[in-house]
Amino acid sequence: MAEKGTDERRHPNRLERPWLDAALHLQDRQVIDSDGMMVCNVDDLEITDGGGRELAVTGLLAGPAALVPRLSGRVGGWLREMWIRLGVQYAGRELPMRIGLDLVDHVGSDVRVRVRREGLLDRQPPAAPGVTLRRMDDLLGMSVVVGGRNVGHVLDVRLEPRPQESRLVLHSLIVGRGRPGSLLGYDRGDFNGPWLVARTVEWLHRHTGELAMVAVTSIDWEHDRVEADRPPGPLDGR
Repeated sequence: MAEKGTDERRHPNRLERPWLDAALHLQDRQVIDSDGMMVCNVDDLEITDGGGRELAVTGLLAGPAALVPRLSGRVGGWLREMWIRLGVQYAGRELPMRIGLDLVDHVGSDVRVRVRREGLLDRQPPAAPGVTLRRMDDLLGMSVVVGGRNVGHVLDVRLEPRPQESRLVLHSLIVGRGRPGSLLGYDRGDFNGPWLVARTVEWLHRHTGELAMVAVTSIDWEHDRVEADRPPGPLDGR
């Protein structure tokens, strides 16, 4: 059983900070219930697109229906189709399990919810009228284009906690070369090591920048493309 008090001392609650990063601080973290028991892993994040309103993370997604699509390339799509076909007798098999963000009260080395795990996980419900439900993994890896020029890919998504609204609003995109998950937090102040290693990490990620969502003019979810009216600025690694 995990010691909640110890975790809070070693890993302050990121929900009380100005921002946290989706891939670095949420995806693949363990979810722990109010008794300190493991519930699941965070396999993906639910993004609510209200059409004109800020994009926001509103839930944690878990289970094969959330994890399998994250597998890269054609293999991931093939596995998802086969997994659904093998369980055709089970209704809603393609829907992931979901935990509403309103139940999350701490994000540190793991994600903690304020209730017990019995009966906690349930299938993701349909979207409300006028709302589209998307997934964080669909945004990660998208090409970022400014003035017709590709300036990199979405490596992570910076989120602004809005606890009173039970939402994490998409604040900015971390853009650079490579693939999502390749940064490991070294570029964002999560690395404390020898000076030489720190400078090497800084050089390796010299092309990584931060693109505010207010600069994003469109997101083409079907063609994996983000259009912006300005290039990414320096990355705030605090």
